[in-house]
Amino acid sequence: MKQLLYIAAIALFTSCSNRITPSTTPIVNTEVLNNQNQPILLGHCSLDALQQKTYVDWYNKNYTSYQFDSSVILQLQTKMNNYTIEIFLGTWCGDSKREVPRMMKVLQAAQIDTGNIRLIFVSNNSNAYKQSPQQEQLNKFIHRVPTFIVYKNNKEVNRIVELPVETLEKDLLQIVNQQPYSSNYKAAKQWYSFNQKNKILSDTTLKLWANKHKHLCKNAAELNALGYVLLAEKKFTQALNVFTVNSFIYPQNANVYDSLAEAYELIGNKVKAIENYKKVLAITPNNEAVKNKINQLQQ
Repeated sequence: MKQLLYIAAIALFTSCSNRITPSTTPIVNTEVLNNQNQPILLGHCSLDALQQKTYVDWYNKNYTSYQFDSSVILQLQTKMNNYTIEIFLGTWCGDSKREVPRMMKVLQAAQIDTGNIRLIFVSNNSNAYKQSPQQEQLNKFIHRVPTFIVYKNNKEVNRIVELPVETLEKDLLQIVNQQPYSSNYKAAKQWYSFNQKNKILSDTTLKLWANKHKHLCKNAAELNALGYVLLAEKKFTQALNVFTVNSFIYPQNANVYDSLAEAYELIGNKVKAIENYKKVLAITPNNEAVKNKINQLQQ
């Protein structure tokens, strides 16, 4: 019975994922200064926005230098009808600067209708981390950028997250051929299927999950980034669960305790914040910034 329920839960998550649809928000071409006083694009913007002086150098450089596999492109040219590509990216993000121009070159060579490509730019400010002002990222599990979501008939088929598994064109061909394809950051994907409820999970439950899935983690940054996305969405209990499970997977990593302490501090739990900052000091005893943080909280 438990096995049937588990299978049903997985099927439900998969079907929910397949119902994810592309955004319909208008093009805004919004440029703002972020918290680091850097100009960034936000929201649904046209490709022309990347030809502005601030962005054109890195865009053209990475577009021109990318050498794709022509044999794969020929196969894509016969398959891209009825597909829509939604690209979540940040002009502040090194991976986006590298991979998005490359993907645009692939898509244009594959002769996809440019009207079926949508660029959604997200913020790197802590209070809107990986969010768009138009909120196109809602319920789309955007925890890494760039994320390339492939749709057919207005339903998600699959996605490429941050980096291709092989190459952009080969990954894309696998997806449109509807072959088995699993993107990077498998641990984060498993977490989404496991827990999306606003409920603190017990340490026992989180340790069981950590032991079962730690082999999927690329590094401590994978779930840490997810935790900060959840914090920005004000999903505080979900963020605490993620940071806690990350501490069970990487118990000798000071940064995971620092993130957990920061989350507790944000919700006003000073006792737990101090407890986790002290774990940071146990690993990095000369960390003056954390010592000062503990003193501030104790006062």
